[in-house]
Amino acid sequence: MTVADLAQELATQLTLERPLVCLDLETTGTVSSTDRVVQIATAAIAPDGQVTTWSTLVNPQRPIPAESTAIHGISDAMVATAPTFADLVPVLTTWLESADLAGYNIQRFDRQVLAAEFQRVGAPDPTRHARVVDAYRILTRQEPRRLDDALRLYHMEDAAPPRRPHDAASDVEATVAVLVGQFRAYPDAPRTVDALHQWLFPRDPSWIDEEGKLAWRNGEASINFGAHTGRPLVDLAVDDRGVLEWILRKDFPEDVKAIVRDALAGRFPTRPVTN
Repeated sequence: MTVADLAQELATQLTLERPLVCLDLETTGTVSSTDRVVQIATAAIAPDGQVTTWSTLVNPQRPIPAESTAIHGISDAMVATAPTFADLVPVLTTWLESADLAGYNIQRFDRQVLAAEFQRVGAPDPTRHARVVDAYRILTRQEPRRLDDALRLYHMEDAAPPRRPHDAASDVEATVAVLVGQFRAYPDAPRTVDALHQWLFPRDPSWIDEEGKLAWRNGEASINFGAHTGRPLVDLAVDDRGVLEWILRKDFPEDVKAIVRDALAGRFPTRPVTN
């Protein structure tokens, strides 16, 4: 089915009072407040089911980190002659100001990135009053989450020992049964514990510490949270040591504090060379 066919079916399933714009962004990174858009794609579904698609590359006016290019394939050269976000404000405003939004995890990421981009160029955010249809939120609300639900989902009710409510040993037995059912259902899932851990908990390659409080930005070890996101440690160690000293006083992981102590002493991380 084409997107037009799917849009027409969606319009029969969902009452649309105004256009519903399904939107997705590719960006320079994963920090919604500071990273920049490098690609925008939309499919605008009218109440009668007609669909209009549009997409463009966007010049973020900053280098695209190599780790981001490795994910979405968009390089500095590809966006060199593309419009900037400021150039696109008129057309985006026309598309979005009288529409609702749809997307996958759009509420937590794409919408926040858009708001930051509009604010950065001094333009009103046309999505500020939009209602949101988020496919990710529908998935997490509707799929079963309890252990008994998981047993049924993977057809393991009869394989597990009889359930004993509120009994830890019974829960362990059910969890083992669910895991067996999952590996039966998903033959493409990794089959080593290490690979499975990496698959379930993928780590952003830009992270320096385990939680990503510090990250590589343009080749420099930088703060990756809060108001100081993107500021290199070397600059803070020279011009704003109070920020680093504040981190040492607060409840940050020890690996972060160790790097910060080194930075205050004039020692900074060196990014490992990868093949």
